[in-house]
Amino acid sequence: MDSVPNTSPGQLRRMAAVWEQVLKRGGIGPEDSFFTLGGQSVMAGTLVRAAGERFGVRIPIRTLFEHSRLGEFTDHVVRSGPLAAPAAAQPDAVPPGTVLPDVPLEMTAFQRRIWLAEQIDPSIRNHVPLAWAVAGRLDPDRLRVALGRLVAGHEILRTRFVDEDGGWSVRLREPWLPPLELLDLGEAPDDTPADTIDGTDDGTDDSTVVPTGVTEWLEATLRLPFDLESGQLLRAALGEFADGRQVLLLCVHHMVIDGESIPVLLAELDRCCATPDRPGQVVQYREFAAHQREQRDSASWHTDLAYWESALEGAPADTPLPAPERPEPNGAFRLPLPAGLLDSLRAVQSEHGVSWFMVAATALAVSLHRWTGLDDTTFGSPTANRDHARFAGLFGPSLNTAVLRSVVTPDSTVLDVLLRMRGEALGALEHQAVEFDDLLNRVKPARRFGHTPYVNVTLNMNLLDDHVAVVDGARLTPLLIDGLRGDYAKFGLTVTMVQLEGRLIGLVSHRGDQLGAADARELADLLAGLLTRFPEALRETVLPRA
Repeated sequence: MDSVPNTSPGQLRRMAAVWEQVLKRGGIGPEDSFFTLGGQSVMAGTLVRAAGERFGVRIPIRTLFEHSRLGEFTDHVVRSGPLAAPAAAQPDAVPPGTVLPDVPLEMTAFQRRIWLAEQIDPSIRNHVPLAWAVAGRLDPDRLRVALGRLVAGHEILRTRFVDEDGGWSVRLREPWLPPLELLDLGEAPDDTPADTIDGTDDGTDDSTVVPTGVTEWLEATLRLPFDLESGQLLRAALGEFADGRQVLLLCVHHMVIDGESIPVLLAELDRCCATPDRPGQVVQYREFAAHQREQRDSASWHTDLAYWESALEGAPADTPLPAPERPEPNGAFRLPLPAGLLDSLRAVQSEHGVSWFMVAATALAVSLHRWTGLDDTTFGSPTANRDHARFAGLFGPSLNTAVLRSVVTPDSTVLDVLLRMRGEALGALEHQAVEFDDLLNRVKPARRFGHTPYVNVTLNMNLLDDHVAVVDGARLTPLLIDGLRGDYAKFGLTVTMVQLEGRLIGLVSHRGDQLGAADARELADLLAGLLTRFPEALRETVLPRA
């Protein structure tokens, strides 16, 4: 491994070990780029956090995007020097299974938003359906015991959200044993393309099939509301085909889980299958809630709030969508994206220091500009507020919502928007401590009923590749279930970009009262077309010439 200025071979090897662990690749050299190795925004946060801990420095996430090759990144980190002092030791966590009825608990801002939405409209379902194909075999009895240990070890899975005289309080209940429903799925399905699951054919070659029995169970549990006061916000089933193959199904309320928690759930479930008692300690969700409260009103918090206030000055609070004359059913479908799209974007990523999420954000922004004719648009994107090393393995929702803004002139090109989106995304990651609700309270945008200011169009990133796991010796591979996304669409338009087994998949869902199916398809086709030819489209002007 060659050295670079200011960097010893040993330092380069230490940094390469961090990159190889995070990126799950071996033999990374000084000239290898984070982007050509498959890096993206979530991995970037993990990488700079791990590298900072290894080298004793605080590394802004922007550093990785500005110095994307291993050698130059290592050189920059080494020249930054060590932190002035190590972080203070954290107090011992409470042993798993301990019920603390007298400890005051509180919701995070994300939980309060979810709770309030369900109080206003009881028909809203904030359920998170999860399904995995099982390679190997899960024993039902061992799985039941493991689920019980999981609940006992993580307070968030036995937390009660209680409505008291129009207000709320949070209480812990004693450990409980989630029932495990056993499903007879009959004969295994034929190798029919997954595009037929929701009755559509988008021309892609994905061959993963979601069995009918799986979708039936998930649809039924999605219709069934959770009792937030019960402290039992997890449902589980194990399906089995006639040939012995299995599918693991979970439905968890969003108050207690998010996408970043899914790998933690699977790792913990595996540990609970093998180990009766947890070795060491677990950070409980109430500690994360307390940390968020402590950060509020700090100097850095006010700096972040000032950033967002400036970033959104004069921004439109709503991206207009053409509502149908009569409300239509909600809808969901796939974007027609070609195989190999991620590979075709790698050169753009490396040249301009952008992640594929930034590319997707650019394509969505340009599509919104062209579709609406507006020169100033906003849309939202969830962020995982886990930049503190202590909460890297947290079980529980840590989501915040960032606003991405795109402003163009008659001469702006797609490349101009890409560079702006790069800055917007990095700024959002660097200033994510301010909760979205606090931002709205400060800027006080105009509101419309049923529309969330700034983020009624939302772009999600979902890394199912990271959710492949081993539980009790069986390999679990996530199943992508398209049709369920439309049933409980929360925003006018939601675009979800999924990275699954090295392939980029786009999913679109929309609220039928705000956007008709034909218009949703038109915008989706515009977006998919731009993504497909993105490297060639960089010099195009965004808005048509007058």
